[in-house]
Amino acid sequence: MKISIDWLKELVDLKAPIDEVIRLLPLRTIGTKEITHDFIELDMKGYNRADLLSMRGVAYEITAITDSKVTFSEPKENEYIWMGQNLPETPVKVGDQELSPLYCIAKITGLKVEPSSKKWVKKLIDSGIRTVNNIADVTNLVMLEYGQPSHAFDAAKVKGSVGVRLAQKDERMTTLDGKIRNFTETDLLITDGDGPIGLAGVMGGKESEITDTTTEILLEVAIFDPKTIRKTANRLALPSEASTRFLHGLTKTRAFQALNALIGMYQELGGKLEAISIVDNLEEKEKVVILTQEKINSLIGIDIPPTDVELFLNKIGFKLASHMTSGNVVWEVTVPYWRLDIEIEADLIEEVARMYGYEKIPPQKLRGKLPEKIDQSLFDLLYNLKTKLVGLGLTEVQTYSFYSSKTINDLRSSDRKLCLRLTINDLVKIANPISSETEYLRNDIWPNLLEKTAENLKYFKEVVVFEIGKAYQAKPQLQEEYRLSMLLAKDSTDPTPELYQIAQEALKHLRGEPWLLGGGKPDGNEYFHPTRFATLEKDGKEVGFVAEIHPRIANKFGIEKRVAVLEIKI
Repeated sequence: MKISIDWLKELVDLKAPIDEVIRLLPLRTIGTKEITHDFIELDMKGYNRADLLSMRGVAYEITAITDSKVTFSEPKENEYIWMGQNLPETPVKVGDQELSPLYCIAKITGLKVEPSSKKWVKKLIDSGIRTVNNIADVTNLVMLEYGQPSHAFDAAKVKGSVGVRLAQKDERMTTLDGKIRNFTETDLLITDGDGPIGLAGVMGGKESEITDTTTEILLEVAIFDPKTIRKTANRLALPSEASTRFLHGLTKTRAFQALNALIGMYQELGGKLEAISIVDNLEEKEKVVILTQEKINSLIGIDIPPTDVELFLNKIGFKLASHMTSGNVVWEVTVPYWRLDIEIEADLIEEVARMYGYEKIPPQKLRGKLPEKIDQSLFDLLYNLKTKLVGLGLTEVQTYSFYSSKTINDLRSSDRKLCLRLTINDLVKIANPISSETEYLRNDIWPNLLEKTAENLKYFKEVVVFEIGKAYQAKPQLQEEYRLSMLLAKDSTDPTPELYQIAQEALKHLRGEPWLLGGGKPDGNEYFHPTRFATLEKDGKEVGFVAEIHPRIANKFGIEKRVAVLEIKI
């Protein structure tokens, strides 16, 4: 959001020089990205401050941090231009009021398209928006001042009544940027009797845009469902100033203020309000949040007097009613309608802290006993092991902690079991998998290495890789354990001894004496060569195995070479 400095001075009777405003903004309100003689650009990234996407919202902030006053007033409901005029309605049909809880259309005639005044043009340029013509520029000026997007359709090009509905299959429209947009059934459209004339909350249609011959317009002011707008803008890669404001949230009060300002500005251009329709399904209630002195002092870490708390919050538009409970001051805080980001007590405490000044809060030593140092020996072991393996010429890979459906199918035997000892029911099933293709956690790492080896052998003659990660066992009880898995695939009649020697070299300086080769059969397991399999033992316990993958299994994965694997518990 770029803040025009000249425009800001129109809205605020500043009691401080602009340099002081620039200094205080990042200390009290929000960071800045760029500052020039003409504008201050606010850094909105990561901030949920919809009010700071409008000049009036920024004006309220500036008055609070500089002890200044705004020069404008907000009209009351009975002061809106259309009130009491007994105007006819424009035909409007809103298909889903959940997706469009507020929709207004006003017909304005007697307009003449001309270049905007120099004053308007400078406001727009300082705010980072190009000028188009006086009719289109009015909508952008009001959006910048009030934070409420609007759109003007050429009334002569709109056929029949205006509608708001979800797109139908295969509908399309050329947007104002000249591109043809294909819609899905989740996109919200503005339509007339012939089809789409606008993409709700994002961009208008080319066919109904304002041109030099436009004399009457249909003026749209609306509030649309933010989730729907976000999906459409992201899918079409079509961010806009309007969609940004819809996503941050809008209020009915601001929408009516903006509509009133729009009609007033068009009347100044010679226009006449002929008809208006307002479809309103939006209920706005005052939000009240309970705030306590005890919680303020606890979270901020210093004692802030109740009078200061009230002063700070009153400055930024909050209304407070206080009472005492057990010696603790408790406030019922009414949140101003433009502060959509305030939900809980901690939000109010943050407001108190920033108005007090973060830089004024003194540092304090931590109280209590320091926690015991976490044992990092396992992580040191894993790091050293990886370093050693890479030094021996192996390449580290990282795969997901689950099996793909392809890997499971490749591991199945002729009787549809994973092997003679293991079925799909012995694997740990994920409660919320990221897809139906990844439902089961791996119980060994080497199948994933085998899958990646098949991919890499398309480009390399030899593959020697390792992975250190977790494997998951469902029985006899659910558990996870760190494993080292190594794989060697090359043009060799038997790569197993070579892989065993590499592993011995890598581990001998980490775990003392090397492990011993144990018994020598895979116990009916169809994955491995029947005579090239050995268990690995340490201190009389079985800790892993080294084996050659059965050629039949390797072929299922698309591998023609001999493949040796080694896997141990760490």
